[in-house]
Amino acid sequence: MQLKFKLTVAFLVFALLVGVVFAVQNYYLGLEPSLSGPTRLDETFYDSDFIYGPQGWVPYASKLPMAPGVDVNSGGYCVMFVDLNATSNLNATFPCVRVDYELADVHGTVAFHVYGYIHANRGLSWTNHVEGDGASGYYVTTDPQQSSGFTNARGMDDFNHIYVMVANDAGATFSDFGNNTYFMKFEKEGGGLNSLHITTDPSIPNGQVTNTGNMTGTFYVDFTGDRVQEDFILLVAVNGAVGEDFALRLRSSVP
Repeated sequence: MQLKFKLTVAFLVFALLVGVVFAVQNYYLGLEPSLSGPTRLDETFYDSDFIYGPQGWVPYASKLPMAPGVDVNSGGYCVMFVDLNATSNLNATFPCVRVDYELADVHGTVAFHVYGYIHANRGLSWTNHVEGDGASGYYVTTDPQQSSGFTNARGMDDFNHIYVMVANDAGATFSDFGNNTYFMKFEKEGGGLNSLHITTDPSIPNGQVTNTGNMTGTFYVDFTGDRVQEDFILLVAVNGAVGEDFALRLRSSVP
């Protein structure tokens, strides 16, 4: 009888411990990073900051479509690059950088993609998959109209091994070349596409393709590779019309 009692108590203690472990795990999986971490960028951008384009592609070892299904040989999108001045906190529950956006007076599609920087590479050598397996990206579409309003846009010099200027007032966080630019440095097709992602749910680090009509919102950029990114650069592109009151406020923070 005493042995049976001890076994019963042991089983109950074991079941209790298992329950506690699952409860803690579920709690952390349900957590969402907040803006309690330091803000790394809080800046508003305007139509004059879109200095590249029109084009249907994002820079890479070869031209990647601006959005799933977009013909890279088409025009339409004008582009700017924004230095988020942030890398993820590896000690956080979900290592990532939070990006909050607020759009005003834009009609069409706004696309967000991410590039990663490591100082030893002296360039941007990582980006997110745009379409196919492992694709991620964030797209805002409202009241589409024919493209207009980007008087400063010009064609990019090429799609790879080029310098791209950031729109930040402070310039590039890592100005390796002294001209407030980053160097696109992709060595081969297929490389640099597997570790950077855009996600709306930090507990899903590999991300997803998000289409929304929300003029304000939040997404996260992160990496799942074995080389820690020292900075993230956001590509922002608009295919549509902008009004006189166009503005894009971007805030980045590290949860």
